[in-house]
Amino acid sequence: MDNEYHNLGNSLQESGKFDEAVIAYQKAVELNPDFSWSYHCLGDVFVKLERWDEAVVAYNKAVELNPEFSWSHHNLGDVLLKLEQWEEAATAYRCEIELKSDFAWSFGNLGDALIQLKKWDEAINAYLKAIVIDRDLPGIYEKLGYVLRQTESDLNSVFQQCQFPVVPENREFYLDLGRSLARCDRPKSAIIFCKLLLTNEPDCDMWRAQLGEFLQEQEKCISALASSRAIVAQKPDDCWSYYNLGAVLSHQKKWDEAAVSFLKAIEINPDIPWWFYYNLWEVLVKQNKLDKVENLCHEVVAAKPDAFWPYLNLGEVLTRQGKITNAIDCYRTVSFKQTFAYLVAKKQQHWNLKSVKIPNFIIIGSQRCGTTSLYTYLAQHPQILTPIKKEMDFFSWHFDRGIDWYLAHFPPMPAGEQFLTGEASPSYFDSLAAPERLYSAFPEVKLIVLLRNPVDRAISQFYRLTELNWEGRSFDRAISDEIARLAQNPAYIIGEEPGNYLARGRYIEFIKNWLACFPKEQLLILRSEDFYAGTATTVLQVLDFLDLPEYQLPEYQNANPGYYQPISDSVRDRLSDYFTPYNQELEEYLGRKFNWE
Repeated sequence: MDNEYHNLGNSLQESGKFDEAVIAYQKAVELNPDFSWSYHCLGDVFVKLERWDEAVVAYNKAVELNPEFSWSHHNLGDVLLKLEQWEEAATAYRCEIELKSDFAWSFGNLGDALIQLKKWDEAINAYLKAIVIDRDLPGIYEKLGYVLRQTESDLNSVFQQCQFPVVPENREFYLDLGRSLARCDRPKSAIIFCKLLLTNEPDCDMWRAQLGEFLQEQEKCISALASSRAIVAQKPDDCWSYYNLGAVLSHQKKWDEAAVSFLKAIEINPDIPWWFYYNLWEVLVKQNKLDKVENLCHEVVAAKPDAFWPYLNLGEVLTRQGKITNAIDCYRTVSFKQTFAYLVAKKQQHWNLKSVKIPNFIIIGSQRCGTTSLYTYLAQHPQILTPIKKEMDFFSWHFDRGIDWYLAHFPPMPAGEQFLTGEASPSYFDSLAAPERLYSAFPEVKLIVLLRNPVDRAISQFYRLTELNWEGRSFDRAISDEIARLAQNPAYIIGEEPGNYLARGRYIEFIKNWLACFPKEQLLILRSEDFYAGTATTVLQVLDFLDLPEYQLPEYQNANPGYYQPISDSVRDRLSDYFTPYNQELEEYLGRKFNWE
């Protein structure tokens, strides 16, 4: 009976009934005031309700009753960080670290508090220890780079105090650290770091060569930024000049200036699909500019009620703000408008639009394999109504937004008509979670996947992302970075940001995941090279798979072409050697030849 209310609180918290859970835990501590775990759990619920001050009181009581439990100290530190009580947060994390010194987040969060206190040397110490524990801790190199640029201390003595002396035994650690700083922060941070290493080992060819590489990288950054600013000066009324400047600034971690440039791009022309440019949204979220974008989108929608893209941009900003219900209303409005416009164009007589239909088919991938072209051709079939976006990435990256958010993108169906609908999100193919999620939602949906020679796919993806200003590295550098990343975690697939040039081409791994959930009869696997060489024939094959009547287009133009210089034979051979074992396994598994050289 002593734990009855505590257990009730646990059940209510797991069910998401946080207000009721508070009442249960408060009753539990009233009946058993010496049970620290109830205070800890009470603090957890207060955090979920964003009742920060009450959470501090609860965690402090938990710490008082059981000072040996590290998580109470850690959670207390997190709340104090939220309240910007930096000194108290640092104290909480130090107490936790004394009890448990192998948790990277504790050192990382301690460093965050110390930065606010301008205790640069101690922050360097904390971040270095975090990196030793977990080299992939999110944002850690950017933070360390910032502190390195702030401190005026002798870095050599700082590293000595951190118990990481710059000696030959630690050379590999520091070399990796310098490269990570260059990749994740700025070349300037890596240059500071490399010069420090050279003061300790002036005859080390490794440090000297690395410094030269970082200096070249910095010159490229300076040149790219100067070029982008010059274009803005020449074309001050061009939204793309500001977008590209924002992209360059964001590559160089100059977030404030990047946000200003991106906002200017949207202001100049709000009637284009800004929702697609994830890098723009990441900066606007990071710099707390979403309210400004929302106000602008509302103004545009009010001024142009028949516009299409402003509604989608408004839906994106509402979604990013967590206003999912409002976003759903926005998407439903534009879905209705799109279907209505289609019926008018086709001179349909049935204006009774019924509820949204679930997707009949989904093109699941792979990226840069012809998915946009195939989707474009299918969208012109008279018995297919398309959603308001080609790609929603729901079952891969945005599952937390809920099924209603997803379905709001699909068109309402005219009564008495037999239409199909479907989407094309290439991110689904290599998502480990997507097959099970999709099968649970729509077990009868038909799936289409296009597979291209993975060497060509990797090259095409790299140049496409470079064209969008999402990728700032050279091709060799990007491939080398990915090889290093995959060596540490072979199964790691990055989300929206650039990367995965190699990982996305290991098709066999993903085909197995999909066929573990869906029967073979529901998965149509197409060879991209066949699609390019005989487009009309392949489209007819897809229509037959979808049980739709034949429909020929006057012409089949490439809907998403890419242009780039040929790569060297040596690089191509290197990529081909990498993919060969995966291609062979794919052919054996499917019992068919792809003939990729």
